[in-house]
Amino acid sequence: MKSGMSSHHAHAVARHCEHTQNKIHTVAELLLLSSQFRPIRTENTSTVEMCLGSAQEQINSSLTIILEIVADLARLVADLNARWKVVCDMLYRLGDAVTVLVELVYFVMYEKLEPAVDLSTALIDKYCTSYAGLEIKLSCVQLKRARLDELNATFIMDICSNISKYISVLTEQCRGASEAGPDTGTRDQFKLAIKSVTCAAGGLIASIKAYKNDRSPRHHTRVVTFCEPVLAASCALVSLATEEEFVGEGRELTPEEKDVQKAVFGPCMNLVSGCVQLCKSLRDFTYDTGNSHYTHKVRSCHSCVLKSSNHLKHELQKRFKMDFQVKGLSPLKGENFIKNGDSSDSPRELIHFGRRSPIPSRVEDDGKDGGEGPHDQSPSSTLAPSDITTTTLTASDITTSSVVSR
Repeated sequence: MKSGMSSHHAHAVARHCEHTQNKIHTVAELLLLSSQFRPIRTENTSTVEMCLGSAQEQINSSLTIILEIVADLARLVADLNARWKVVCDMLYRLGDAVTVLVELVYFVMYEKLEPAVDLSTALIDKYCTSYAGLEIKLSCVQLKRARLDELNATFIMDICSNISKYISVLTEQCRGASEAGPDTGTRDQFKLAIKSVTCAAGGLIASIKAYKNDRSPRHHTRVVTFCEPVLAASCALVSLATEEEFVGEGRELTPEEKDVQKAVFGPCMNLVSGCVQLCKSLRDFTYDTGNSHYTHKVRSCHSCVLKSSNHLKHELQKRFKMDFQVKGLSPLKGENFIKNGDSSDSPRELIHFGRRSPIPSRVEDDGKDGGEGPHDQSPSSTLAPSDITTTTLTASDITTSSVVSR
């Protein structure tokens, strides 16, 4: 790091940038770059399953949230050292917001297909299973890379809750295959894989409980060590569960439907690209805060996201008769994260997402000073390229013309 920002704060922001970048990369790749269509059932789409009007409202709300977060990040670049913890929280929420948007846009596109895809014979929901595996990876990497003094009770509870939630989702998705698989060997393999994941998770939770009782480096090492079998077992189960014979063949699109897919998914992918490039620029800026090149790139990314948002609304209105002239109810209406004359770091609540960045905090350190020391509680470390492999979608990859090619 060349100037202006403590190395610990810079690393914390950079890790959150990598976390958000990899999360939205993976979600976009799973849904927007797929050549086949399958139904998805997630917590974000289940509430709008029978009502496309509700989906429209939530898409509008999600876009409003994304635009406000991106605008706030662009403004905060100049004050990154003082507001590093706020920036980390925004990045975490940006990942959730983009995930919701992508899922809803895919859901609307799927619901408009004629005839609808019939995957009644599929044993496993491919996207739901893949996303559960992604969340487990992200949570385990957070635990692995967190500093010793970051593992406070709140942080541990949030991470354990997320791991437990998505291990439950993963095993429940695979239970059908373990009972109705095509042959005895396959059914037994699913049963053993599910048992492997649950046993590995039990070992990790036991390590975490031991650490809570004795916060020593020895028990911290155990926590890090027992993340590995959870990662390995969950990755293996996801790989097995998403084989084509278990998820079924998705619906191939007609040429006309591919045109609609390209028109709708194109601006959505451009929005994803803008958010990815913003994360990259912000990460680079943390290590060279005196370089104005990165601040210009952040502003350019903000402009890209804004234009892509308007383009997406236009295409949804044109193709699916969605009316965005009247704004949907936004949980952020009337609220600005950064209020004039207010330096409070209290995060706004994103109602649709229900999650907050697991940033350990204390009264002694509210993340607004630039110092380091024993009271400095950085955000949870998240994702390193060596810990999780995803297909990198560069600015040239995420274009309208690439949406229907795979």
